[in-house]
Amino acid sequence: MHKFLLLLVTTSAVAADIQPGNWEMTVTLSVAGTPAGAIAPVTQTRCLTQEDARDPSKLIGAGAGCEFTNKRDTGSELSFDVACTGQVPMRGKGVVQYSAQNVSGTLDLTAEAQGQKLQTSSKLTARRLGDCKS
Repeated sequence: MHKFLLLLVTTSAVAADIQPGNWEMTVTLSVAGTPAGAIAPVTQTRCLTQEDARDPSKLIGAGAGCEFTNKRDTGSELSFDVACTGQVPMRGKGVVQYSAQNVSGTLDLTAEAQGQKLQTSSKLTARRLGDCKS
């Protein structure tokens, strides 16, 4: 679950218009074949530095193990393909709408583990709370 959060957070930081600061981010994950609401949303607060907002590859390289391709940024929406390595490799697509103070998006991933196909859908909502605390 935290990999999904990191993945969405780093992707949302791509836009130069996103303001650095303290951000509250909530990810809601659903897995095909499980009842709606079976997985509780995860909320985290994270400090995005000026460098984080300008170069998200520094965050992506910090353990997520994901490569983003086919990035298309309109200035208020970013869409992309993603492939993640790890114990369970995943592939998928995402789209993130953003402004200086708010981010929302979706990420759909597919993985195969032990011959079983796993499909997940994550929703992100984020808002800037203010400056980072030292």
